[in-house]
Amino acid sequence: MKRRDLDYVVIVLLVGSSLYVFVTGLIADTMGLHHFGFHSQVGYLWISLAVAHLIQTWVRVKSFVRHRFRAKSSDQRDRSCQPPIGGNHAASAKPLESSPQFPDRSLILQRQAAGVDNSEVLAKGAKAGRNAGRRYLLLAMLAIATGIGFDRFITPSETLNLADTGNDIGLLYHRWSQPGYAEAIGTLLNWGNQPSRYKTYPNAPQIDLPDPMTNLADGSGRATPDLVMTLTHRRSRRNYDPNSVMSLVHLSQLLHLAQGITWDDREFRTVPSSGALYPLEIYPIVNRVEGLEQGLYHHGIQHHNLELVKAGDLRQPLIRAGLNQAFLGEAAVCFVVSGIFQRTRWKYHERTYRYVLTEVGHLGQNLYLAATALGLGVCCVGAFFDDQLNQLLEIDGDEEAALYLVTVGKTTA
Repeated sequence: MKRRDLDYVVIVLLVGSSLYVFVTGLIADTMGLHHFGFHSQVGYLWISLAVAHLIQTWVRVKSFVRHRFRAKSSDQRDRSCQPPIGGNHAASAKPLESSPQFPDRSLILQRQAAGVDNSEVLAKGAKAGRNAGRRYLLLAMLAIATGIGFDRFITPSETLNLADTGNDIGLLYHRWSQPGYAEAIGTLLNWGNQPSRYKTYPNAPQIDLPDPMTNLADGSGRATPDLVMTLTHRRSRRNYDPNSVMSLVHLSQLLHLAQGITWDDREFRTVPSSGALYPLEIYPIVNRVEGLEQGLYHHGIQHHNLELVKAGDLRQPLIRAGLNQAFLGEAAVCFVVSGIFQRTRWKYHERTYRYVLTEVGHLGQNLYLAATALGLGVCCVGAFFDDQLNQLLEIDGDEEAALYLVTVGKTTA
């Protein structure tokens, strides 16, 4: 490859990287979308290419600067002292260095005084000057545009627009997550890949659950009430009998009715989900369940079993994480519902958080209706310390985060 070809390659890469950094930076500021793939890497590439281009054109840059400043002093000399036409100054003058792109003005005047035709030299110089001028103008414009893009990128729109929402982060997110231009530029955004549909703990003890469909009764032998009766009798109940023990059958039924698989071929569940992606996980914190030791479990949805994550009495850590609400530790079971956001995010992008929270509500209502039908008290809780509850579940709070608490147990009244 010739050096001129390498120059063109570097210039093309400079143009492409400049446009990418500028466009992604501009969109990031105006729309608050900050997860563009390779934005920072392309910025570093642009700096490297700019340095490489400067090295390649250093001789021309130096010549341009030298002749640019020398032209001013030559103009001043020419005004004060014009050589006589027909004189022999050209012969006695010391030859001056010049370049085809930037011909020296004093040399041109000397050649003109000696009667030498300068038209060809002037034409070449003018053409080279125009080309160089356009090139440097383009590079200057790209540099300015890239600077604006970087400035906008490091000044997030949340900071600029927060005052417009009355310092309400929730309202700001609500506006940000509305569908719009992001769908048109979705190919530029790095939303990640689709993760596994199921979360498992392969090294944890596995506990098989009874078939949830064998005996849908309330424990006393009576048939479960119909849907109308269940809906009209549904209430949030917080007064649990501290001596009651939940049966393993009831726990199995609650987990299955919450979001169990109801169609094996399509892996559809009892709960609706955007795109059938099912981002939610259930962690039962068991206090009093027949045949189970106290501890934190994970519901293995795919095989409808329990995986023991952490054994022990976790009532006090749960109560502290739940803003010291004592009934969290008095229920037979407290279901902690978490969301793995990437399961939805790779497809639905900025709408992810809305969809996941909507599905938490669906699942919570399923537990309400199932517990009511089984003659059990139930109460959903959204007030808790996120970090403490995430630490209790041993999840990071970013890729997967606790979203809801649902207590279930036999009530005292």
